[in-house]
Amino acid sequence: MTKQPLTYPSPQDLEFILCTCVRKCDLLTFLRNRSVFLFNASIEDAAKEVARYLYSADSLEELRALAYRSSNNKILSGFHLFSDKEFALDNIYNDIRNKGLLTSKGYRLNTIAKVTESDKIYFEGTLSYLKQSAGRINFIRTEERDVAFKMYQISDTEWQVEVDGAKSSDGKTVMSMLGDVAKKRGIETKSLRIDRLTNGDTISFFDKLAKEGLPNTWEIVDIGRINIKREPGTKVDDFGDDEQEVEQEQLSGITNAILEGKNLREHQFVRNAEESGYAFTSMTYLFHNHQTDEKIRIRAEFKGSPKIFEVALEAYFIGIEGNSDDENQLSILDDKKNLNIRSIFWNNACSIFYDVCTNVN
Repeated sequence: MTKQPLTYPSPQDLEFILCTCVRKCDLLTFLRNRSVFLFNASIEDAAKEVARYLYSADSLEELRALAYRSSNNKILSGFHLFSDKEFALDNIYNDIRNKGLLTSKGYRLNTIAKVTESDKIYFEGTLSYLKQSAGRINFIRTEERDVAFKMYQISDTEWQVEVDGAKSSDGKTVMSMLGDVAKKRGIETKSLRIDRLTNGDTISFFDKLAKEGLPNTWEIVDIGRINIKREPGTKVDDFGDDEQEVEQEQLSGITNAILEGKNLREHQFVRNAEESGYAFTSMTYLFHNHQTDEKIRIRAEFKGSPKIFEVALEAYFIGIEGNSDDENQLSILDDKKNLNIRSIFWNNACSIFYDVCTNVN
């Protein structure tokens, strides 16, 4: 694969890019591979540390790949709105848009369309908003973002909203916008938040996602990566960082346990992690469809503050052996099919979440 030409960024620009576009666990791994170890570090601390050094072209390419991987994938998240009495969310949306009620807050609601598809009716809407991203040294960048979302009526008293964005902030912005208005009308918002799960619940959740996240035509064949996070205030032990990626040796054992259909909480490493105060925050799955010879790599993750569940399709392969990044054919996957796969996975995750959720209130 031919590498694109690189222009070496200033430390300030590099720090800004890393802070806004790269996952903290990826930055910590990047540093550890160069014998630099940070503990109890924020994403800002990690980005600042990485930006301090002068890198070779290969290392800079690795950083750019991390940023590209985080920013190029479409992310699906969502939430539910419910009330004790009947309400029509599309009417509320139109009322907000027509009266311009949220313009002062930087939101702009655009078109809404009613769609009938396979006897299922839903509404499509778009939102534009301004996002300010502060550089760490001397500049502020204002970015206008456009986000698409769908609204489904589950019952007279409940609606579901699915947000198809490029960043985690997109889903949270739509939820905040609709949630603020809905709350004034006595309508509550509910999302898949990790703080509603115990550490053991998170393990069961990701374990079940491997088995039930997609229809039976899709078979789980590998686990690409797992991230875990320690609860604040937990005593430090041999596990190390508060947030980290599971190392390959342990990842192989966990993968084998999942593929063999075993209860993941019985795995020794997983049991030790749970007892040490760690929750599972993300897992990346490789699924194979034997009927079509398609493979997909899909990431399920609780992300942000608060940590809310989201789904990203990272790679797509068809009719080839292996699954390296060089063989990734995601660009040829139809956008509608891409969204449909993520939507199915997210909706199944909703059912699993409330099935394993200890704190159901």
